[in-house]
Amino acid sequence: MERTYEPVDADTAEVVGLIAYAALAGMTRLAKDGDQAPTIGAHIEHARMAARAFRVFEQLEIWSEHRGLDLAAAAGEYSGLFDDLDARTRPSTWWERSVKTYVTLGMFTDLLHEVAERHDLFPDQDEAWDLGQGEWERANLAPRTASDEQLAARLSLWARRVAGEVLGLVRSTLFTHPLLAQDPDAADAMVAWVTKRHKERMAEIHLKA
Repeated sequence: MERTYEPVDADTAEVVGLIAYAALAGMTRLAKDGDQAPTIGAHIEHARMAARAFRVFEQLEIWSEHRGLDLAAAAGEYSGLFDDLDARTRPSTWWERSVKTYVTLGMFTDLLHEVAERHDLFPDQDEAWDLGQGEWERANLAPRTASDEQLAARLSLWARRVAGEVLGLVRSTLFTHPLLAQDPDAADAMVAWVTKRHKERMAEIHLKA
């Protein structure tokens, strides 16, 4: 017997649209990072990460098809979400580019987890949504920053600048799309959680938040 699914309401459409758009944006960002990577090995690894991001999108496509949701339209509501952030944080080196991705993907993934959990959507998705970029930074950047105080100081300043912009984007996204948080009073708690997790990730690569 074929399984039937409940149609998607407006709240859920906003959540799924945001996750889908973030997956597409993550794919594009990782592919560009790979294209400018200093070694062929890093290029290959970033191509794999980009492929994982697109698999997340494809999984959401299947989920949406079963429920009659136009995923392209839902994701399109967030078109240009990262444009201002990117315009204000242009990296001058490849490691700055890489740290920017680490900060942006990390903070936004935490936001997506919070939003999905509050809407009781996609439980146990930690592994599926982990694109591997954080692991790559811990393996490849952390040893450099641990042994080079000057590099660590420079990238810490850069990461703080990026994090400030991303945090502003998190706040504005929750304000512009209040259905994401469900309870307007929950937005501050969500921002605080994203900030806390960001600080933990900075420590993992020996940078100061």
